[in-house]
Amino acid sequence: MNPPGFDVEIMEAIAARGNMRMEMYWADTGTRGGMSRALRRSLMKGRCDVFMGVSDSGDEDQLMGKLAFTNAYLGIGYVLVTQGDAVGKKSIEELFEAGITIGVPMSTPIDNMLFERKIPRALYKDNRRIMRGFAKGEVQAAIVWPTAMAVARKEVPGFEVEMEKGYVPKEGQRWNLSYMMMKKDKSLMDFLNQGIAALLENGTIQEKVEKYGVPYYAPFQ
Repeated sequence: MNPPGFDVEIMEAIAARGNMRMEMYWADTGTRGGMSRALRRSLMKGRCDVFMGVSDSGDEDQLMGKLAFTNAYLGIGYVLVTQGDAVGKKSIEELFEAGITIGVPMSTPIDNMLFERKIPRALYKDNRRIMRGFAKGEVQAAIVWPTAMAVARKEVPGFEVEMEKGYVPKEGQRWNLSYMMMKKDKSLMDFLNQGIAALLENGTIQEKVEKYGVPYYAPFQ
């Protein structure tokens, strides 16, 4: 796959620091059993050494007593995109006060948050459909997963969508991504954490994320 995606490029850069070659094993997290089943069939069976792009929810059960997280390498979360009358509105509160309905993907944390706060929202099945509706002018504001903008630029000819400048996802709308690995692999943990620290400091991770048109956030504190 070329280009392979920023997660793959970041891991390739970490591997290169140790003169290592990276091989990928594709684990299925989207079917019955979800992440737990994927971890049991990949990491815990020795089919791979590192599981990429996992959010540490603080739930110890997902570690099953045998797994551990590296330090976070990237912050990620829902972002606000605007057009028309919504441009310049930098928060959900400002959009609400202006009477602007917000497009959101249904059955997601952001959908639930707006529902609980009784903030008008337009529901779409997924981020891709939100962006198509956005391009047609169905909504003036939307809160989407950050990769949705890059996908929209490819799929909708001539469509320019930008995140509202200065918008930072709030608590409950953002997560840190880490790598997951076997707890017993202490030397690998040290190697990964050193690589993460170096690539955050020299800007490599930011460069690789932004190369794909995705907004970059350093790991949230």
